[in-house]
Amino acid sequence: MSYILNGEYWQMSDPTSIPNLLIGHIVMTVVAIVLGLAIAFPIALVVVRYKRFYLPVTSAAGIIYTFPSLAFMALLIPFTGLSPATVLVPLVLYTQVVLIRNIVAAIHAVDPALLEVGRAMGMSGTQLLLRVTLPLALPVIVAGVRVATVTTIGIASIAPLFGVENLGYLIFQGINFSYGEQVMAGVILVSLLAIGADLTLLGVQSILSRGRQIAAVA
Repeated sequence: MSYILNGEYWQMSDPTSIPNLLIGHIVMTVVAIVLGLAIAFPIALVVVRYKRFYLPVTSAAGIIYTFPSLAFMALLIPFTGLSPATVLVPLVLYTQVVLIRNIVAAIHAVDPALLEVGRAMGMSGTQLLLRVTLPLALPVIVAGVRVATVTTIGIASIAPLFGVENLGYLIFQGINFSYGEQVMAGVILVSLLAIGADLTLLGVQSILSRGRQIAAVA
């Protein structure tokens, strides 16, 4: 804890200070989740409409998730170099298995009777999706985002090995110089970030669920 409490490591002018590394970690996580949702959402809608694609799509996403993150990123170096893209591509792909499953499960969980009411009111397919299905499915989707976010925060910690500085820098720098306090600071800060993100999204999910019991699809 002495490293974290030392004001010397909180100077914004230092690119490797705790605040700058924390910002880098948050930005990388947010970008990965946003891009992951942008890819997973249309795929999930296709899967909902054409159910025969569910098993192939989720199986492919599951296989990608089993690739070791360190090896995956190393394989990208000849194409993307030591850059944020080397880290972001695997992070985005790793989110797919959780996001696709949860979006599909969320849409399937919407009461068909409510959709019939919408159709009886003259709503089109797009209107049903935007005004009925998505608002009701949102709590389950957020549950999936929670899982994906916490996982992404953890995996993103190896980004400094590929030229991208975030809180993982403290861990690897501490290991390189046998500085245990720095390693512990990195571990604590990454853990606190993951816990904070999870609790924040849990609060959002609780507000959206309005008393309904929601669980993420593993």
